Amino acid sequence: MPFASEDTAFARLVSLACHDLRTPLATVTGFVRTLPRLLETDERSQRYLALIDAGATQLGDLLEDLSLAARIEGGRYEALLVPADTLVLARAAAERVADGEVAVQGSGAEVAVEKETAVRALGHLARCALRH
Repeated sequence: MPFASEDTAFARLVSLACHDLRTPLATVTGFVRTLPRLLETDERSQRYLALIDAGATQLGDLLEDLSLAARIEGGRYEALLVPADTLVLARAAAERVADGEVAVQGSGAEVAVEKETAVRALGHLARCALRH
């Protein structure tokens, strides 16, 4: 398959790798969610399965981010902007990173964004803020 340039070739390679990694990841996720229904598991096993599930979810999120970056870099990304309230976006991002209830305060304003991408980006910022 010929590539337009070296830059887009790398972006295409990353996109293909992300796509190919999703299949085995889906297998892991499917089995980790099915096992508790098929087998009797003790509390320790349930905790391990929950850790595997959380890790698989995190890996899926990272693949989605990497795939998005590759589409942007390869010039194949076209944002579908919709009106959204910044306070609603912040709350959605907080829910993604918090284990419990998080109070997001302030007043929102309407912006035009690709909603899911904005929530993901805000979630990453919140995780970084919590970590550092």
